[in-house]
Amino acid sequence: MSTMSTTLWTTTGTTTGTTTGTTTGLNHDGVAGRLAEHLVAGALIRKSTEDPVPFPVWWRVTDALRASTLGQPAAAVAEVDSALASLLEAVGRPELAPAPTTPRHTDDPDADLRRAQALLARLVFATTPASPTLLHVRLVRLRRALVAAAAEE
Repeated sequence: MSTMSTTLWTTTGTTTGTTTGTTTGLNHDGVAGRLAEHLVAGALIRKSTEDPVPFPVWWRVTDALRASTLGQPAAAVAEVDSALASLLEAVGRPELAPAPTTPRHTDDPDADLRRAQALLARLVFATTPASPTLLHVRLVRLRRALVAAAAEE
């Protein structure tokens, strides 16, 4: 009789070994984190070869995006600053984008943060080349939303 487990994780989220029944140390968050890394890597590999934003900058951007979702907005600001610095170092100062006529900020910092995250995620998962200027604008928007969310805490 085989002792092989068909359960990938239990209700507590811990994976078990296939033959010994020992835990591997991956809880549900660990599995989700590894899956997220693979999804991001797959998305970045499919980015256009004509993209003016280099691959290492995109990794920094995904680190900033991930940090912004962890519920500690003040800590995520440093990751966004790192991504901005990496972008500026790689492509130089982007051309100035025209200022929006009316800001899209609401009285809900959480909604602003979710919107900024979604807009940046669209760029990360896009297969067409991304403008460094647009990426810069989206990172600055995420930073502003994180600062506002941190002020609300």
